[in-house]
Amino acid sequence: MLRRPSPHPVLHALRIVVTALLALHVFISAWLVATVDAAYTEGPPAPTEIHSLVAIDKDQTAIDVKIERATALVLYTLARDRGVEAPTDNASEDDRAPSEATTPVDWLSLGRGTVTFTLALLVVAEGLVVAGKKHAVRLRFGAYMLLLLTVFILFPMSYVMDLQANTSAAQNTPGFDLEDTSFTHVDATSSTSLVWLGVQVDGGFSGYDLGLVKPENRTNVSQTPPLEGTPDADSWVAFESTFTIAYGKNLDALFVVPFLWLALPAKPASKTLHTEEE
Repeated sequence: MLRRPSPHPVLHALRIVVTALLALHVFISAWLVATVDAAYTEGPPAPTEIHSLVAIDKDQTAIDVKIERATALVLYTLARDRGVEAPTDNASEDDRAPSEATTPVDWLSLGRGTVTFTLALLVVAEGLVVAGKKHAVRLRFGAYMLLLLTVFILFPMSYVMDLQANTSAAQNTPGFDLEDTSFTHVDATSSTSLVWLGVQVDGGFSGYDLGLVKPENRTNVSQTPPLEGTPDADSWVAFESTFTIAYGKNLDALFVVPFLWLALPAKPASKTLHTEEE
């Protein structure tokens, strides 16, 4: 069995340096990675596929979008009447007006700042332990637990809240405006499951696009689904998607920190200093 080394100034310096390097390694890495794989499975825009990758780090949100077999989607977009809207409840829209005018909170920036603060706090707490300050070990443990809470729970929550608060980004995604304004007899489903270091959401959307229906038939289609085999039935569109959000692959470096405490022990707090302070 390996014997734990005795506290030594060199080991103290090594531990704080390694802790700072680990914190820097996490700081410059991607903190969250989100992917979207979607496809039109039925209707004129099928079989168009949409694949996107979102990587979030300390500074920015990098987005890469790739559309495969896009010809069908382009022709579908050109063929439909984009001015049509599904029947809506005017009263409910009026009720939502004040909330829509409210400036959304930048939750993602707040999450980034919190992660940066907790990373710095861990390094400072480690420095206090090396200096032999009273209760520094407890402070270090608290800083480490706060860092884990921030990185693995609070920051992902800030990303989700940012998505909900800022609808402008969602309105620029393919199909959002179509589904929101012109579909009727909509059927939407979703299910959530756990994946390695993340969460996956599988969803589906289907309905009749009034933009593909002749103007004189839109009222009837809105009230009753068209019969199969009729021209209006060709307005049926189905869409499936898989959304996955996971932690950055370098965040596991944080789990090395407790092993540093065992392999490179700290010296006890100075009793002489405490006596003088008392």
